Amino acid sequence: MNSPTVASRIKGSIFGVAVVDALGGPVEFHARGSFEPVTDFQHNATFGVPPGTWTDDTSMTLCLAKSLIDSKGQFVAQAAIRNYIEWHENGYLSATDNCFDVGIGTTRALKIWKTYFEQSPGVKKDDPVGHEGGQPAIDKALKREYSCGNGSLMRISPIGLVYFRDMDEALYNAAASSNATHPYPTCAECCVIYTKLIVRALNGASKEDLAQEVVSTEFKDTKLKQQLSRYTSLQDWQATDEDVIKSSGYVVSTLDAALWSFFTTSTFESGALRAVNLGDDADTVGAVYGGLAGAFYGLGAIPSGWVAGLQKREVVDEIASGLVSLSQ
Repeated sequence: MNSPTVASRIKGSIFGVAVVDALGGPVEFHARGSFEPVTDFQHNATFGVPPGTWTDDTSMTLCLAKSLIDSKGQFVAQAAIRNYIEWHENGYLSATDNCFDVGIGTTRALKIWKTYFEQSPGVKKDDPVGHEGGQPAIDKALKREYSCGNGSLMRISPIGLVYFRDMDEALYNAAASSNATHPYPTCAECCVIYTKLIVRALNGASKEDLAQEVVSTEFKDTKLKQQLSRYTSLQDWQATDEDVIKSSGYVVSTLDAALWSFFTTSTFESGALRAVNLGDDADTVGAVYGGLAGAFYGLGAIPSGWVAGLQKREVVDEIASGLVSLSQ
């Protein structure tokens, strides 16, 4: 089988986030084993939205991607933040034209940013450091361990897709992107590790290579080290039982669950179903899995029925195509 092109990997990553997010949405908040196994899109009874509807994970991913497209491949933090606020308030880049699902930490951060921008009318929208005056308020409110949700990890894939030729820039901007809403070091480190894998996948790394990338990481965060240092090879992931995998909204657990779903399966589809059937924060574990798996397998590996069944598929495709243009 031919290796996917960079364009296929980029599109695969963005569509991967959206389709697995949409698969997981209906069983979000449901305990593992308490629902019929997910095999396809279904109605999301929690929010009353139709099959194939993606949630906040995809919307924020698209908001970040759109900011990178508009800035011609440069990460401008406040451009992304302004897009997040527009999504939160007016449903920008939403599957339903409104924001129907959003995390507590993200909500708090966006309210702080909105106040900052309202009180700082002189900040130009394209200023790459225009957000710096607002960062102290974010740090004061959210730079603490109990704010270690997965809201920055779930949206981070576009950073690796844009900076795939420059690992240092990719990792620097991954941390900077996290800091806008989730500034605690654990969150930033999870985003850095995940972005490293996205970059490696886009450049054709094997699963063995990607597993080794995690194994060779010198973890700074104690809990992240405790969780991921138990894996010393790809075989360790494959030998790990589902019962020890947590799929909560804690960022370390989300990353672990997504990587476990990726490393223990051999197709996009099988990994996607494994991820969302973990339950709990199923849509976000799924989105994080989908971003990496799509970058690894390419767009063609995603079941065509899932791509065709996405709500507002054309919006996802437009953003994905914009990222492809940046890569050329």
